Amino acid sequence: MKTNTSKTVSSARQERRQAAAEIAQGLVGSKIEPNFDPILSPLCAVDVVMIAGAPWLREALEKDFWRDESGYRKIGGGSNTPEMPYFFRSTANLIYFLKRQNFYIPRGSLEPAVGMACFFDWEDRGRFNFVPDRSGIIVDVQKSRVREVIMALDGREVKRIPIISGDVAEQALIGYSDLP
Repeated sequence: MKTNTSKTVSSARQERRQAAAEIAQGLVGSKIEPNFDPILSPLCAVDVVMIAGAPWLREALEKDFWRDESGYRKIGGGSNTPEMPYFFRSTANLIYFLKRQNFYIPRGSLEPAVGMACFFDWEDRGRFNFVPDRSGIIVDVQKSRVREVIMALDGREVKRIPIISGDVAEQALIGYSDLP
């Protein structure tokens, strides 16, 4: 099995990862506006993965919606369309897209790398909740383990989040993905 190390990925992929990590680092400290509405407000700094993957990620996600409109509507209902800012903010939509593009990597399948998106499922929303609820960009990996990510954990401010062996964040980390 190949791993995602600098020896096995193209230089273009390495550059995209580095760019995503740098963009995410530039977002640290950004906060939402006082009247922020997670459904209707335009994308902003707290949407770390979408901003780090711009413009390619947004364009690719929108194109994929038109290829599988019914699949996206099953995820988020009739209003889950690119006309709504929430469409691009939704971690469920992002995961669906990345799986369809064969980018999503469940934790433990391959090694994570700096600049990859990462996904967490740490809100207990019931027995049948299998949808990641947070995403971020990996900015530190040591010994094949994610050690720090940049994300808006509380949904209000972009922060560096340490991932410590055995802590809640490490247990909630369920997968990674390169961005298109």
